[in-house]
Amino acid sequence: MQLGGAGAAFAAGPGSSPSDNSAHGGAVLEDVHNEPTTAVAGNVTFIDNVRGVSGYSALNFINYDKYGYDFMFANGTGGLAVWSLKDPKHPALVSKITAAELRLPGDTQDRFWEGENMTVDPKRKLVFLTRDPRGFGGTVSTGQSGVYIVDVKNPWKPEVVTFHPIPAGHTATCINDCKYLWSVGPANTGTPGQDPSWKGVPVRVTDIHDIKHPYTFDQAVDLGRHDGVTDYVHSVDVDKNGIAWASGEGGVRGYWTEGRHYDPVQKRNRVATAYDPVPYAGGTVVATNPAGTDFFDFFDHNAYHNTEKVGDFDKGELLYITNENITTCSRAGEFKIASLKGSYDGEGWRSTPENPFRLDLISHWSPWGKEGSATTGSCSAHWFTVNGNIVAQGWYGQGTRFIDVSDPRNPTQVGYFRVPAGQGVTGGSASAVYWHNGLVYVADYNRGVDVLRFDGKLAGAPDDKICWNSCDK
Repeated sequence: MQLGGAGAAFAAGPGSSPSDNSAHGGAVLEDVHNEPTTAVAGNVTFIDNVRGVSGYSALNFINYDKYGYDFMFANGTGGLAVWSLKDPKHPALVSKITAAELRLPGDTQDRFWEGENMTVDPKRKLVFLTRDPRGFGGTVSTGQSGVYIVDVKNPWKPEVVTFHPIPAGHTATCINDCKYLWSVGPANTGTPGQDPSWKGVPVRVTDIHDIKHPYTFDQAVDLGRHDGVTDYVHSVDVDKNGIAWASGEGGVRGYWTEGRHYDPVQKRNRVATAYDPVPYAGGTVVATNPAGTDFFDFFDHNAYHNTEKVGDFDKGELLYITNENITTCSRAGEFKIASLKGSYDGEGWRSTPENPFRLDLISHWSPWGKEGSATTGSCSAHWFTVNGNIVAQGWYGQGTRFIDVSDPRNPTQVGYFRVPAGQGVTGGSASAVYWHNGLVYVADYNRGVDVLRFDGKLAGAPDDKICWNSCDK
């Protein structure tokens, strides 16, 4: 396999190959079910736990018309796992691609990293595994970053189509109906294509019209994001209007990637593309719980743009944000709600240390001191999804939290689920929480996947389509 030019081509798909002994294509594999007998919960019912190949950083889902149900995909340190959701309450493991099978020449460890915010193409039945340079024994400066493109037309037999090197590789997101990928992070790797003045990796754009021959553009996107400095973009989330929101060190900024729009930076109307997007709105929010570190105080991990009207706020005004700060529970990163008012004229692109622009902070929330909370361990806010006015969010050792944001000025906990270690139970470290068809699936770094039911009242109108990663599909 050749690296650095064309992608690495894999021969036969390395996934499991069960015999076709069911009406819907394949066998069910053995799995582990970790019963959380130590769980602390309120307004939440535990249903099941599945392990697959490891603990997980992220999940995603694809519906298959020919089978009549969904499949769930997860990636973590052990690789990729695939479950049938024919019975949504009890996922059935059907296939996997292990980290050992994802090795490239020069790799020294069988450890995939990290694949947060996993993106999929539900139409072409593709899963994208984002490879951070720190995986497989590498470091930020020595490791190989990029993306594995996996064909899952047959979910019982996933096949790696290619590995495509990209000078970014912490997370990736489908753009414009998954014809492009925006790959981001981590810190500046010092590899070819990285400007030495960059503190972190911005957005790198890859054309994936032809999945066997992806092409990454030389020009990066979302430069100068932190008061004029090009810094670490951690994630990209596409809202229901097709606006791509880039979150990271220095805030959250939204971009049009299709159509003709007014560019408030260039002061003219022009056509937006995935590789030359048009700025929309956004910027940096003031630090809510300063830890004294420039990085974590202004590190917006991920975001969700609510395109609807909430309370007395304008339609599309609110931005929900994770500020990640991995430190003591009392000072850990928080969930924030900010207003986009005052940022529609390019203010977030003109911000400087001498004349900084900051979004108005509406509120911020933490589990610290709330019912069901831990007092020690890793407690920062992490990935969340939204259904109506209920945010379901992973908080590492603080577990899964359900937050009612009907009053954006006063977020309120309405449910929780946390698994302390002990009595033979694997303690939880919730990475990401997903509303999906009435249930809640939690990607947990330690436990695998927990299946939960929220027993509280769903505030607001239920969403017909729950957005995570890319809602533009």
